Amino acid sequence: MNIREFLKPSIPKILVTLVLPAVVYVLLTFNLEGVLDFYWYLLTPFYKVYADVMYREFNWFILLWVSFYVSACLMEAGYRRGMRD
Repeated sequence: MNIREFLKPSIPKILVTLVLPAVVYVLLTFNLEGVLDFYWYLLTPFYKVYADVMYREFNWFILLWVSFYVSACLMEAGYRRGMRD
């Protein structure tokens, strides 16, 4: 399998990528109440900071989508390899 085929989007990869943040949040906090807030952090590229004046800062949480997508790709590759063997 080459890298192009490995990273090629598919419906299962996208679904796993969308569900994976909720699973990670629940495993890290043992709490379901803040899952939507965690998705808000993941979907907001900038947030406002007030320190004498208001300015915007880059939200580094948005970069977690890369790791979630690569994890979904690894899960699908492992599943396909298991089905072949």
